[in-house]
Amino acid sequence: MIRVTVDAVIIGAGPNGLVAATALARAGWSVEVLERRDVAGGAIGSVRTPKGYVHDWGSAFYGVLHTSPVLRELGLDRRVPWAHTSSPVGATYRPGEPGVVMRRTATETAQELGEDAAAWLDTVAWWERLGVPLFAAMMGPIGAPLPLAKVLARATPRELVATARTLLEPVEDWTRQRYRTEAARMLFAANATHADIGVDVAGSTPAAMLLAMAAQQHGMPVPVGGADVLAQAMVEAAEEAGVVVRTGVDVTEVVVRGNRAVGVRTADGGGVGARRAVVADVAPTILARDLVGEQHLPGPWLGQLRRHRYTSGYFRLDLDLDKPAPWTDERLRDAMVVHVTGDLDELALSQAQVRRNRLPDQPQLILGQQDRADPTRVPAGAASLWVECHCPADPPVTDWTERFADLITERLEAHAPGLTASIVERTVTSPNDLQRLDPNLVGGDVGGGSATVDQMVVFRPVAGWSSYALPVAGLYMCGAASHPGGGVHGLCGRNAAKTVLRTSRFRRAT
Repeated sequence: MIRVTVDAVIIGAGPNGLVAATALARAGWSVEVLERRDVAGGAIGSVRTPKGYVHDWGSAFYGVLHTSPVLRELGLDRRVPWAHTSSPVGATYRPGEPGVVMRRTATETAQELGEDAAAWLDTVAWWERLGVPLFAAMMGPIGAPLPLAKVLARATPRELVATARTLLEPVEDWTRQRYRTEAARMLFAANATHADIGVDVAGSTPAAMLLAMAAQQHGMPVPVGGADVLAQAMVEAAEEAGVVVRTGVDVTEVVVRGNRAVGVRTADGGGVGARRAVVADVAPTILARDLVGEQHLPGPWLGQLRRHRYTSGYFRLDLDLDKPAPWTDERLRDAMVVHVTGDLDELALSQAQVRRNRLPDQPQLILGQQDRADPTRVPAGAASLWVECHCPADPPVTDWTERFADLITERLEAHAPGLTASIVERTVTSPNDLQRLDPNLVGGDVGGGSATVDQMVVFRPVAGWSSYALPVAGLYMCGAASHPGGGVHGLCGRNAAKTVLRTSRFRRAT
């Protein structure tokens, strides 16, 4: 039974769903967001343990969000209290030897890099002149003329060709050409571990560039109190715009009549009608199979969707400590993010093992030390480590999770001797645990699908079709599987809302 009819129904209260809902409501639409979980935010969330430690169970760092127009459009720069450290990012690649850290200013970072100081400053200068408008064009609506015009106005034809090569180049090759020292190479290249593209694979430089330069410009800010504070702020922005956000409501079907989405049905027997649009912040395979029904979708579209590849899962550890981690390189003790990677060869081999559905012998680790900036997250004098790495969701071994957690802990111990003795409690979250928390994290993939070049821009998630409009009138997707892909930046939702509004105006005009 239809409970109410609104202009737009949003399925899923992840960050992109909330951004899309806010944009539509600000355009004068009536909007409801329906979320199956009891809390909004998607993979932005946190919990406090009985012992007083805050665990960000999904996303944790928001440097890229601070490059996005969504930050200010939703007022997240003022709604959220942000915390920083003096070192946004660090890397350690040989046990017992010094690592490397990024400082809050490019000049300070250059001083850390010695003979690569000038090369780092040159990278930052390129980013500020060409990188910022280029990535704005790449991550905005496909084919938008204004961002592209800004890039063309600042670059010569030769620079454009060289930039195109950089975008396609493996990051290990780019860094070896750019930097002389292993420290500079690893400080930059280790950022590629946040995506699923191997450092030896074409197209791995852009992800590393975006993360490294976002951190250099904006730091790696975290919300004071935990990631849940950011989720609540996004809900607040939506509700101020007039959006109704309902949690604990499980959408079971998109209602299609005459090849048009006209609303949704829910598990409690109710439903919501949609006059103009149904927008889904849902994994596309779940949307097509479980909510729309493949009988409503054309064969060629489904054929392309079946080629959409989800990436490897994420394995997560929360290590609650009775004191800060005893890093061999003391400069790492203040780093918000620490990459534990080995050198470029080891990094490439580990990534290749994961791509072959094998547990890596040397897992490539992304660590968060959020409490270094936000001591409210831990008991007085204590500390914690947020640990993440890529691994297969279902490797061909049994009873592997605790053994793999032991391997990760041993790897950390080699770079921070005495760490194991400081552990108060260890919480293990496997890729399938992540999927149980949120079914849209298919196999523990938090990025909505692989970020390889054949799954980006016009190929994402269905080659030859709009990133947001489905082949059912009035039905759109806005999750991480759509352009420009994973990460907490809100641009999938922002771009999708623009498409919805443009399509609606065109339809009404005709």
